[in-house]
Amino acid sequence: MKNQWRIVLTILLVIVVAIFAILNVESIPVSFGFTTVHWPLILILLVSILIGAVLMILFSTITVFQHNRAYKELEQSSHDRIAALEQDNDRLTKRLQNSKSKQLAGQQAKQLQDLEKENAELKAKLAAVDAD
Repeated sequence: MKNQWRIVLTILLVIVVAIFAILNVESIPVSFGFTTVHWPLILILLVSILIGAVLMILFSTITVFQHNRAYKELEQSSHDRIAALEQDNDRLTKRLQNSKSKQLAGQQAKQLQDLEKENAELKAKLAAVDAD
């Protein structure tokens, strides 16, 4: 449906340009500074429109390239920042694991001391029972 409307609009535009060309066939002088030529008015109008379209395409292409370059730079800086954050995250994870292992080692050492103390108390009770 969308393409049908485009075709209809294109045909209407071509008809308008053709009617405009038929109405503007008289020759007019155009001065280029160093020479003067006599061309039909429609040809001058079409050439002017064509030059304007080419300039517009050039300017928009330059703008698109600038935007693409800025996007790529932003994307690269984002990737660099993400990589730096991932490295920082890995480093902090390792620190946390080391901290947990140290805490666990400390808890195990305390449990070992408690067991040794309990073992000594039990030996003392056993020695007291054997002495009786």
